Amino acid sequence: PEPAADEPPRKRSRWDSTPGEGGAVANGAAAAAMSQGLAAAKLAAQEALSKAQADVQTQALRAAQMQHAVQVGLSSLAAKPDAAAPKPSLVTLDASGRLIDERGKEIKAGGAGSNATLRINQTTSAPKNPLLEGSAAVPDIASKADGSRNPYFDPRMAVPGAGRDARKKRALNFVAEGTFSRKADEMRAKVAVEQMLRDSRTKQPGRLAAQPLLLQSEARPSDGLAAPVMSAATLKLELQKVPAVEWWDAALLRGGAAGGYAEDGVLLEHITHYVEHPVPVDPPAEPPPPPPMPLPLTKKERKKLRTQRRLAAEKEKQDQIRCGLMAPPPPKIKISNLMQAMKNEAVADPSALEAKVRAEMAQRVKNHEERNLARKLTPAQRREKKRRKMLNDPSGGGTPVTLYRIHTVPNKQKLYKIDINAQQNHLTGLMLLADECNLVVVEGGPKAQRRYRKLLLHRIDWTDFGAADDEDDEDDEEEARRRAQSEVCQVVWEGLVVKPQFKNFRVEAARSSEGARKMLAERGCAHYWDMARTNGAEGVPDEDEDEDEDEDED
Repeated sequence: PEPAADEPPRKRSRWDSTPGEGGAVANGAAAAAMSQGLAAAKLAAQEALSKAQADVQTQALRAAQMQHAVQVGLSSLAAKPDAAAPKPSLVTLDASGRLIDERGKEIKAGGAGSNATLRINQTTSAPKNPLLEGSAAVPDIASKADGSRNPYFDPRMAVPGAGRDARKKRALNFVAEGTFSRKADEMRAKVAVEQMLRDSRTKQPGRLAAQPLLLQSEARPSDGLAAPVMSAATLKLELQKVPAVEWWDAALLRGGAAGGYAEDGVLLEHITHYVEHPVPVDPPAEPPPPPPMPLPLTKKERKKLRTQRRLAAEKEKQDQIRCGLMAPPPPKIKISNLMQAMKNEAVADPSALEAKVRAEMAQRVKNHEERNLARKLTPAQRREKKRRKMLNDPSGGGTPVTLYRIHTVPNKQKLYKIDINAQQNHLTGLMLLADECNLVVVEGGPKAQRRYRKLLLHRIDWTDFGAADDEDDEDDEEEARRRAQSEVCQVVWEGLVVKPQFKNFRVEAARSSEGARKMLAERGCAHYWDMARTNGAEGVPDEDEDEDEDEDED
């Protein structure tokens, strides 16, 4: 349109179409192309419609012919009633859900189309739309993404949906509740099925030919065994069986597993408040290394630790009293602090208050004596404590052993002291009396060894021989013998052994040195006798040697 007279002339843009004949020719060509396309589409639609109507008429004609043929067949069967009708074939399903005929062969799922007699059942392909025939297929996303197949593909642009798929992969995928338990149940059921199939295969291997409904898919030709004699339905029933009584409840029922769960059939006397715990079993592994041994504390350090523990306990007690968790103790009133603790009561009635204080003091003394009596050990406990102190070896390195050599045979009084003190100190060992020397072997704890050593070396007076056997001996000879016998008992050896060799303490007499050594060899300690002979050779000379020396002097 032309601009108005009063409007200024508008500036021409390069996007405006060129006025004149060029614009009119372009508009006419576009309109002609559009009309031709519409006419072609209308013609194609009419042809498709006519073709579809022709197909419908053809199908209706064929249906009428087939219906006529079926009626003719039925009339012929009605005319021959005595004719035997064919029996239907036996079709079953195996464990995998496949169809199996009488001969055990698999029936394929697509075989119904080849045996169909109706035209409608013989159609294997879906009807096609004639409007879409010959047209180009719609390219999918994969073809769009492939640059070799799509000339308009831009690799800089993302494929629709690719980001969404990547985000799904990166997202958290939670497992639904019961997934793994369901898988475990399926695996257990599968294992049970295989076990039952294996058992039935081994028990009845010769019935494969007579059973058409066997699980032939489970048979393994490489095993050399026939298929199991069990169908899928029977196997399923076997797996679904639930016992009437569980095995852990059978012991608590009167009739056992056959009685079932009844209200009056439970043995209530077997049900107690005790809980049966399994016996703990140590794991099959090496024991941990022992902890480091603590350092021994001195007497001052032990006293300091005891004071600190008592202060901590007293502070905790005061805190509980301050918080109200414990009642405060009653005031400890004595005669000396009577007037300071109970001022008003002491002034009001001093005699009654003094009697009350004296009763409390007597009660405190009585409580103290009862506590001491409760801590006091019984006679049996004192004996056990004494025995434990005698046998206890703090070093733990073995059993202490001490050998004593006595040059002369002691009298009955000294023999009794040696024997009874060894038994009272819980020492084991042996005392051998021989002509050459006398040997005392003692085994026991360190404290018992110290007490027995003090007995033999200090308490027993070996110089006390009593009256002389020979009345002709003079006084000077008796004094010389007493001086010589002052060292009659000597310590030969002391040390540790791995385990004790004796069960108790006894006094034995040996006729000779060989007999004494044999008695010790029976217990694996013959070397004790050898040490006593070699280490004690420098003893006091015997009586016979003294007499020989006197005769030489004469």
